[in-house]
Amino acid sequence: MVNHHIPSSLKEALKILDAHDCYIMAGGTDLMVVKHQRSGLLPNFDKDVCYISNLKELQYIYEDEKGVHIGAGTKYIDIQENNLVPDLLKQIIDELASPNIRNMATLAGNVANASPAGDSIVGLYLLDAKLELVNVHGSRIVPIEDFIFGVRKIHRHKNELIKEIFIPHHDDLNTYWRKVGSRAAESISKVTFAGGYELDDDKVTDLRMAFGSVSVTVVRDREIEKKYIGLTIDEIHEKADEIVEDMEKYITPITDQRSTKEYRLKVSKNILKDFLLSIE
Repeated sequence: MVNHHIPSSLKEALKILDAHDCYIMAGGTDLMVVKHQRSGLLPNFDKDVCYISNLKELQYIYEDEKGVHIGAGTKYIDIQENNLVPDLLKQIIDELASPNIRNMATLAGNVANASPAGDSIVGLYLLDAKLELVNVHGSRIVPIEDFIFGVRKIHRHKNELIKEIFIPHHDDLNTYWRKVGSRAAESISKVTFAGGYELDDDKVTDLRMAFGSVSVTVVRDREIEKKYIGLTIDEIHEKADEIVEDMEKYITPITDQRSTKEYRLKVSKNILKDFLLSIE
């Protein structure tokens, strides 16, 4: 028998998760799709559900000297309208789903769903986001790239809850975002890309490249990025094809109902080159 738990505090939620193996539901916009059955049937929940959408303790955005903290229960619409949130993340949310979804969905839910097509995850990889996970015994901090390890596969112990997402300050980072889908909005991505760079006079002092929907997780290779740091803008432009070739071996898309692997690969390479040539 499936039980439904509605805790009134974070402390109570953690006790429930320590005692029961539960699905955790905030907005439910991803979970309800995953567990959906045909029309007229209830969702296919095979274990208990713990609802956390009412927990005010998880609904916050604040800034300190290190970066921006976003509570796991904070809705996309609140993130989108908050001046503390990096412009890249707000730009991604602008193109994410519909207004109805953005009023229900949470950033932490998108991370926990761990879909290769999760748009916001690409931005979080680029921005070096970290997650705080909590349970009745304490908490731990995990970089997002260490948390997600496959399609809907995450390193979360069953008694843990994502409490917040932390984004370090990147005051001088110039960012670039591209999403390719079947429609301009409310479309599951065929390819997503986030790029970032910092300049000191004419030299590139930071270079970042992250792809979504082209592998089992977001693709970002820090060794390739480091290889080209220190070059001038003109040298980056001259080496654009070389950088694309370096990244290509990590871009391993599949063919599915949304697109072909050949199309995804071609588009990915074109977007990456466009980003590199846009550095100025």
